[in-house]
Amino acid sequence: MRACFPRPVRSAILIPRDDARRSGGAPYQHLDTLPFALAVVRDRSIVHANTALLELLGFPREEVVGKLFELFSPQQQAFLSERHTRRRQGEPVPDTYETVMRTSTGERHVELSISMKGPETWMRVRDLSGRVVHRQLLQRVATLGASLPGLHDEGEVLSRVFQGLAELELSYGYLVPDTERVWLGHAFVATGTAAGEARLSGQHLVDVPGTWSPMLRLAWTEGSAYGVDFARETAQFVGPDWAEPVLTHLRRVGPLRSVCVRIDQAGKPRALLALAADWLSEEELPPLRLFAAQVSAALEAANTISRLSTHNIALTALSRLAAVAATAPEPRAFFGPGTEEIIGLLRCDSVLLLLRTESTEELELVWHQGSTEESVRAFLRLPMRGTMFGKVIELGIPMVLQTDDFPEPLREHLRGNGRSTVAMVPLQVRSRMVGTLVITFSQHRLLSVMELETLQAMGSHFAAAIESHRLLQQVRGRAEELARLHAELKHTQRQLVEHERLAALGELSAVVAHEVRNPLGAIFNAVATLRRFVEPNAPARTLVTILEEEANRLNRLVDDLLDFARPSAPELYPVPLTLMLEEAVRTATSGQPRVRVEWSLQPDVPPVPVDERKMRQSFLNLALNAVQAMPQGGTLRVSVYRCTGKPGAVVEFTDTGSGIPPELRERLFQPFFTTKATGTGLGLIIVQRTLEAHGGHIHVDSPPGGGTTFRLVLPLGPEVETQVG
Repeated sequence: MRACFPRPVRSAILIPRDDARRSGGAPYQHLDTLPFALAVVRDRSIVHANTALLELLGFPREEVVGKLFELFSPQQQAFLSERHTRRRQGEPVPDTYETVMRTSTGERHVELSISMKGPETWMRVRDLSGRVVHRQLLQRVATLGASLPGLHDEGEVLSRVFQGLAELELSYGYLVPDTERVWLGHAFVATGTAAGEARLSGQHLVDVPGTWSPMLRLAWTEGSAYGVDFARETAQFVGPDWAEPVLTHLRRVGPLRSVCVRIDQAGKPRALLALAADWLSEEELPPLRLFAAQVSAALEAANTISRLSTHNIALTALSRLAAVAATAPEPRAFFGPGTEEIIGLLRCDSVLLLLRTESTEELELVWHQGSTEESVRAFLRLPMRGTMFGKVIELGIPMVLQTDDFPEPLREHLRGNGRSTVAMVPLQVRSRMVGTLVITFSQHRLLSVMELETLQAMGSHFAAAIESHRLLQQVRGRAEELARLHAELKHTQRQLVEHERLAALGELSAVVAHEVRNPLGAIFNAVATLRRFVEPNAPARTLVTILEEEANRLNRLVDDLLDFARPSAPELYPVPLTLMLEEAVRTATSGQPRVRVEWSLQPDVPPVPVDERKMRQSFLNLALNAVQAMPQGGTLRVSVYRCTGKPGAVVEFTDTGSGIPPELRERLFQPFFTTKATGTGLGLIIVQRTLEAHGGHIHVDSPPGGGTTFRLVLPLGPEVETQVG
């Protein structure tokens, strides 16, 4: 090998005999000064061994001179004797070959170079013990390459290669070129190359960019390259900032040589494997190129298997995504499973979803997985223009960038969160761009064509889910609007029908009241006359009393009919509610000793603007209803308090009667509906219309356990509200 040993001498070593004679009777003495081991053989015995040979064998001269075949391994003696005889007979035999010699420290592999001069044979001996070790090491490298086929994953192949080279104590670097840069992805520093720095030895996941050195460029184009100065090559790779410390360290190690071989994939250069050692030479290029070919073939086979497996996994993932997207009630129900599929497929660190806002032309972060809230702070809202993410949407194509490709301050933010590679995929539905899918990796990563295609397919599911939800929301909004308009129309129609019905009832009531009022006057006059002619104790007196009561009932009915038919506008002025309530309750409970009244009057309720006559009548009607609902007696609770949330007052009448059945509750405010034998069925509807005329309303609450509450809500007028304030 050129680097460590001189090339074999394949021609005769000639020393003039005349010079030997002039050496004073010691014809071979001048051979002791030669730098290589040499022996002179005559008649099958060594007649002279120079100093270099004696040092190689470790024996004194007297134990070497006079011997020949005894100095070689017993297994080699017969072979060497037969070859020596044939050479002396003039037969053509190789003049250079390897064998094993016995030394003071044991057997040693050597290379013999034979030349003949007359009766003498000159034998040059070269120590091959180190070369044998290196050959064995290269053989183990070949064995490592032969063990790679059958691995089903690119990561497994590279892991086996890296582990095997590390076990052989071969310093190496695995480099992946990327246009103008070369990324050092993985490295191993052997103990002998660490120069005593224990922290430097061992395997390292580096993932740092460097520049092209001459040896790397040559290996990339030619397939392999040999370098005599590994230190200078490394200094050129790391650049000016680190060149000096790297040179200083490697100079301490000693002269290192390097071999760089190319790893191919699909017939194209893919990566470089650089090895460094002090014994490497150009002679190691063929076996190491063979090893690179083995690695390339294993990677190609593993990638083929991996592509098929990944393709199946991708199809399965896409099928799952399609199923989830079809059944998700909203996009967020799809984002979680979708991002989990991407993380599982690409083994990335995080996934971010940025959606386009139509109004502001910005990108808004709507979902992220695998990241902390702090790490996504810079992505919460990004402008469309002037950013890489907006460019992806503008061009409509995916992009894979390294952290250094981003401008500040985003570059520093990505570095600070341990991100090295960022892949961006546009989300597009037909010609509509809806956002960007962002995938980040902590390690330097180059995505394959199939991975990008799978990402785009996954992105289409995201875009379709988002767009479907948008369209669904529009349809739902329009449907809700139509439903609202339909409900309003039905309500208006009901109000119109009710208004027309009430108007007809009002006209009829007015006619009936007018027609009944005149005969009713005659009846009252007749009753008054009869009372004067009938004796107090006469039997007819009872009939006159009955006639008078029924006439009064008819008169009340006429009054209710007139109030219902022609309600007058209320005359509002502030009136304390407590006084009206006390009068109404006193009248309603007169003669009802079994009815107990409880009061709950909030002291800060202000006077409410009402029509005193109409409101007093409403209070009286509700109090009478409560008393009549408790024929066996009970408790009437009257409450007054301020409204919560808006100005006004609330009045409640609560009885402890049997309650109102649910089937009757909806008919309470219908005209002429009553459950009383003597009722007109107009009291509650008049109360309701009175409340509505005041801007208020009435509620009824009758729980299943019994009892009924009528709740009246009366608003404060603007002028009263000002006075209260």
